[in-house]
Amino acid sequence: MDEELTQLWMVPYADLMSTMVLLFMSLFAYSYAQRQPEYERTLAGIEKDVATRKEAPRAEARLLEADLAVRLKAQMLKLGLRDFGVTVTARHVRLTLPAPVIFAEGSPVLEPGAESILDAVAGLFAGVPNPILVEGHTDDVPVTGGRYRSNWELSAARAFSVIEALGRRGLPPDRFHARGYGEYRPVAPNGTAEGRARNRRIEISLIRELRNDEG
Repeated sequence: MDEELTQLWMVPYADLMSTMVLLFMSLFAYSYAQRQPEYERTLAGIEKDVATRKEAPRAEARLLEADLAVRLKAQMLKLGLRDFGVTVTARHVRLTLPAPVIFAEGSPVLEPGAESILDAVAGLFAGVPNPILVEGHTDDVPVTGGRYRSNWELSAARAFSVIEALGRRGLPPDRFHARGYGEYRPVAPNGTAEGRARNRRIEISLIRELRNDEG
């Protein structure tokens, strides 16, 4: 009888363990559901690195870059931006901004509202050593009058304006690469106002793997 009584403690203990297992399973399911797409892609890359026995520092760097992408998106939303994009590929973490957000029409001069955006970008990019590529794009409407003879020149001038602004915020000049593509790399048809608006954009990329044409 005494032996049976001494084993009664196992009943509530077993119930407690069952409850804790259910709790941890619920927390795991919740955290899995909340994972950002950037983390999903990066974890897949990390698994590939491990499978091919690549060095651990690379996997760690990839995870850091994916975390930066998540924070970059959060910062843009915090600033009230909605018409922007953050993409993560094997080669880059890219922030795409519509040109009117930081430039007036036909101008390479940064708008006052661009200051807070570039503050956030510089603050996040300062925490990693990767090269930074800034690309300017326009629609296909010809430039008329003014300082620039073509959309090509205007897009390049805008890219350099962004680089200069980021440099003033403490990012080393040797990290930057600039490209001006004019209307020659559209992401939407130029036949509609909506398509032209999408094509007028600035892309700021943290380079993960530098290609030959980005050197």
